[in-house]
Amino acid sequence: MKLNKLFHSAVQYGIDADPRGRKAVEKILKKQKERAAKLEGAEKEYFDEERLWNPYADSRIISGTGEEDIKTVMIGIDIETEEVLLADRLRERGMKIDALMLHHPEGRALGDLEKVMALQTDMLALVGVPVNQSDGYLRPRMDRVARTVHADNLFSTERVAELLDFPAFNTHTPADNQVWRFMEKTICSKEYDDLGEILTALLEIPEYKYYARKGVPPLIVNGSKSGRPGKVAATEFTGGTNGPEEFLEAQAAAGVGTILSMHVTEKTLEKAKEKHVNMIQCSHIASDTIGMNLLLDLLCKEEKNLKTVDVAGFVRIKRSK
Repeated sequence: MKLNKLFHSAVQYGIDADPRGRKAVEKILKKQKERAAKLEGAEKEYFDEERLWNPYADSRIISGTGEEDIKTVMIGIDIETEEVLLADRLRERGMKIDALMLHHPEGRALGDLEKVMALQTDMLALVGVPVNQSDGYLRPRMDRVARTVHADNLFSTERVAELLDFPAFNTHTPADNQVWRFMEKTICSKEYDDLGEILTALLEIPEYKYYARKGVPPLIVNGSKSGRPGKVAATEFTGGTNGPEEFLEAQAAAGVGTILSMHVTEKTLEKAKEKHVNMIQCSHIASDTIGMNLLLDLLCKEEKNLKTVDVAGFVRIKRSK
């Protein structure tokens, strides 16, 4: 499969699992095209053409033409300079590696991270938070994220991949959408007598089981095993990065009793304690691995011979043949 086709399919699968639904995402893309058609001068010159079809600014091809044939990918949750050098060393030893597949963004995909955060408003709407309220809380947080990443050295990994002739691409929100949908269906849709039962259910998921055996299990960071869960929501699994701590208060007011999260900030934890909202930190890297595995299962239906070299926190676990 060509790299362009592989990446395009990953984006489409991300749209299929998007909390907003495909129709809403397509409406956003249509409006983007209408705005782009009216641009002139410098705004037109610097406009990112990828935004006309790819709604996930934190996911893109960062190295390569897109025309490369891909059969074997090195996959990592975080692939940086050292992993690119590892790929080059393995290639010297005869291992076939056609491309690098990252989860967390690098290059412009990282620079544009805040642009995907808007989907958090729609995700919270699914648990009863009014969109005007969450949107008002979210905008300042998006601005802070934009200022922070603007100061980063964004293109180091990208340049190393280019110099060593490795095509590279990342799938951040497309994979996170997969794990969000999976958690909603597998965990949140069921009833539990206490938080301990939720931990037991999480540990039946292979990736969480794998990481638990390595000493990084899901943790109750607020609440107790005997505590009653109330309404369970997985509202911290997609949307680029953590939302503002005010989201916790808004969810509590909407009736959410337990929040499943990849990772919990200290400010959000303080709000959880104040509002008596249970929080379970499900393990960041294990959660990202679930999303990437689910995405790969879908991609492997198109490219049945796709092989992986697993590094940097990722472990391949197949759910379908």
